[in-house]
Amino acid sequence: MAETLWGGVAQAYARSFEGLCAGAVPTMLGGVSAGSRVLDVGSGTGSLMAAAYDIGLEVTGVEPDPEMAALAAARGAGGVVVAGLPELPVADGSFDVVLANFVLNHVDDPRLGVRELARVAAPGGIVRATIWPGQPPPQAGLWGEALDLAGAVRPELPRLPEHLDFERSVGGFAALFVGCELAVTEARTVAWQWSVDPDDLLAGMSAVGNFGVTWRAQTPAVQERIAEAYAQLVAPLLVSGRLEFPVECVLVEAVAADR
Repeated sequence: MAETLWGGVAQAYARSFEGLCAGAVPTMLGGVSAGSRVLDVGSGTGSLMAAAYDIGLEVTGVEPDPEMAALAAARGAGGVVVAGLPELPVADGSFDVVLANFVLNHVDDPRLGVRELARVAAPGGIVRATIWPGQPPPQAGLWGEALDLAGAVRPELPRLPEHLDFERSVGGFAALFVGCELAVTEARTVAWQWSVDPDDLLAGMSAVGNFGVTWRAQTPAVQERIAEAYAQLVAPLLVSGRLEFPVECVLVEAVAADR
């Protein structure tokens, strides 16, 4: 599923949704001691790695998409290994802190993913992860309006089988960790304001994730109509030429068990 949604979209992601996901970075790194060995799983284009490096952390990235991994490595914040969940090329208990920022909502088996995060964490180490909650975010509503105005078709989107999925809520995400025998120490929502250039958001919507799947299912004529409808919809929403969205994610922190 991840390859379908994220392959070949690194540049579009860097323009758009990197800034969105970066809003959770301060919380992901909060309270982590300088000098800690940190593994950033699903490092994307490297915003979390760069922030970790800036506060004195020893950070390594793991990213399955080679183009994203190259962009992350180019920031010089640490080494990036091209790999991904559920099999990380990392020895057991190698890291004091293991982070997965908006990763577990994209993997093929979230439970295997959580267990792998726990495996590479040192005994008593911290595992932190974020996901998007189940309710559609504001930008998705805006995109849906543009699709409707353009008469776009709605393709079938990649989904997890029911037996592998989990409830995208604070309780549901925490239960995923508890079910993998991790001791959850924190489970809550995190909120921030996301500011994005409308052209950059369109670049992301027309390439990344489920948005990109829908865009690629349209004819060129419909794509043109979507872009026109989008421009009309965003015009009255601009603040100093940018879009402002309230954003909320779900965060869980757990402690890895002694072995």
